Amino acid sequence: KVGVAACAVSLLLLGLIIVTKRWGIPFSRAPAPSFLRSSSVWEHPSQFPETPSPRISEWGVYTPHLKSPFTSSIVPPADGEISNAEGTRPHSPGSKGVIKEAAGIKFGRDIDRQAGATTPTVARSFVFANNKGGVGKSTLLFNLVTEYAWKHPEVNVLVVDLSLYADSSTLLLGGTRKEDGIQRGRLLLQRIPKKYCASGLISALLKFATEARLSKSWWPNRFWFKTQSFDFARHCIPLQDNVYLPHAPPNIFLSAGGPELREAISEKNWESACYALRKSMEAEICDPDLGYSPEDKAQGRYRQWAIFFDTDHEIHTPYATLALGSAERLLVPLSLDENDYDRLFVGDIALFPVLERLDNEGFLKAKIDRFVFNRVKSVNNEPFKDPKTGGRLTFHPAQLDLQEMKVIVKDLHSRYLAGMHKVFLDADMVGSSNQRFFQRYVTALRLAGSNAINLSKSKGIALTQLDSTASAHVGKSTLEPLRRNVQDLVEGLESSPS
Repeated sequence: KVGVAACAVSLLLLGLIIVTKRWGIPFSRAPAPSFLRSSSVWEHPSQFPETPSPRISEWGVYTPHLKSPFTSSIVPPADGEISNAEGTRPHSPGSKGVIKEAAGIKFGRDIDRQAGATTPTVARSFVFANNKGGVGKSTLLFNLVTEYAWKHPEVNVLVVDLSLYADSSTLLLGGTRKEDGIQRGRLLLQRIPKKYCASGLISALLKFATEARLSKSWWPNRFWFKTQSFDFARHCIPLQDNVYLPHAPPNIFLSAGGPELREAISEKNWESACYALRKSMEAEICDPDLGYSPEDKAQGRYRQWAIFFDTDHEIHTPYATLALGSAERLLVPLSLDENDYDRLFVGDIALFPVLERLDNEGFLKAKIDRFVFNRVKSVNNEPFKDPKTGGRLTFHPAQLDLQEMKVIVKDLHSRYLAGMHKVFLDADMVGSSNQRFFQRYVTALRLAGSNAINLSKSKGIALTQLDSTASAHVGKSTLEPLRRNVQDLVEGLESSPS
């Protein structure tokens, strides 16, 4: 009887395999909160394109770019520079393009790793979130990601804008100054083909997660993600462009946001999209187009990615929680307003209730890495260390602002001790100490003068890249402290979790 039962079960499974592969019927699975904790993964077939995404000035024009964004970066020539004998621009139709290395930037560095260790496709990932609008999420991301890209030329830096309003995309695409009645950044945003937007990236993730599983096997295999990785470069645009954005770092890319996100992801497909994105980020990086040798693989000569996710105030939506389920670190911009702070906890759609729900269901990956108090007034530009908490800043904050910070941090620490520690990074290392809590999780960005911040947002140039000679209204004495502050925040992003 046992043998007959075993044969029957085998025949049933065989029939299920045949039906699934022949007619494309997906293998049914009951939705369960433990899905993301499963060890099974889906395969992603090699889809590395022959060319990376076109630059902004080349949209609508076929351009034979070079292969593989992992090993090199194409840098536009300086004004008036001719790069080949025919006298054509390196990205014009019929040109083969030119590989150049920006001054002081070396691409394709070897990634140090132990023998046998894997190199994930994404080295670092961050998400900026707060259910209160107007606290500076997009502006903070814009400044930090630009400085991060300049400081880390060895990685490709990707901004995935998961906001319906696409504020960070607008800043990265040229800023808020108006041309023909519309902001320059939004004008370029309207010209981006949908496949290079965040909605296109999500759709591509869902497509390969479904089709690859059906075409290969109904039983997921961990080996697939170890040998092939999702090509993020196929669904984003390089920002540096000699015509429109010459000031952008050569290694920064954008997957733009917009209202199309509502159509790309919903409650029904969120679980699959989150799983596919997370596993694609964790997958071992490789590039089949390179024809790499065993020595290359042993030495790890592949360019990794660092991904920054932006969200809007609707943090409970599927497109916002997708970032919370995929990124490693969460940065929470805060204002010095207790009413705004209280909104983080009020209602089911506030940030901390959403974090708690995702954590209880097993979906949460992003843990709180920093609270960044935004627009803090300063007394002077001298480095500051608080004698009670040990907190350090690159500037001396005004006394009233410092007291307000301490009031908010004290309440955060009490909630942390009451059980909220499970959504914090390095909670085991911090323990119950209020001083260690302040030192590990709290930082601030000084209040920038209206002239400096307006110039930065209008031109789409980060604060660290502004030139005091570009405007008579912004002097070096104003920009230098801001640069040091932003650079200090970026250095804080590099701390390794315990």
